[in-house]
Amino acid sequence: MSTTYYAYQNGNCNGMPYASMTEQRGYWCIYDNGNCNGIPFWSMKKSSRACEVYPNGNCNGIPVGYFKYGSRGTEFYPNGNGNGFPIYYFEFKGRYVAIYDNGNGNGFPKWSVRQNGRIAEFYKNGNCNGIPELAVKGADDLRDVLEFMFYLFIYGFHA
Repeated sequence: MSTTYYAYQNGNCNGMPYASMTEQRGYWCIYDNGNCNGIPFWSMKKSSRACEVYPNGNCNGIPVGYFKYGSRGTEFYPNGNGNGFPIYYFEFKGRYVAIYDNGNGNGFPKWSVRQNGRIAEFYKNGNCNGIPELAVKGADDLRDVLEFMFYLFIYGFHA
């Protein structure tokens, strides 16, 4: 049985989802609709140490992004190999993730994600106040949906 996540541009998961992510053939495919039909516009190959992001639906070619998982948090590199300096840092604090727009997690977080039951909520601030900008339904663990939310909101796709 495959897992599918649905993204909504409101904090309550009402209405039609504008993007979806599902696991297929050992990798994750991201669609710009809520029904996982058509050609995916990103795909991700995840392992216990990293996540490679590809600009197509089959994980072929050179990745365009690289998430490196560490014991304290996750680093994002704008290349496919995790070399050089990370440009984003994700600090996990239980059911909350602080997202920094620097690679080291210093200063104040610019964005945040909070798990609220099975919904992951994405905020434009570092303290989860106000109305979420994006919500993903079906999230049992923030680590499952963080890359999906990141690519939808920060790094490229807005409906």
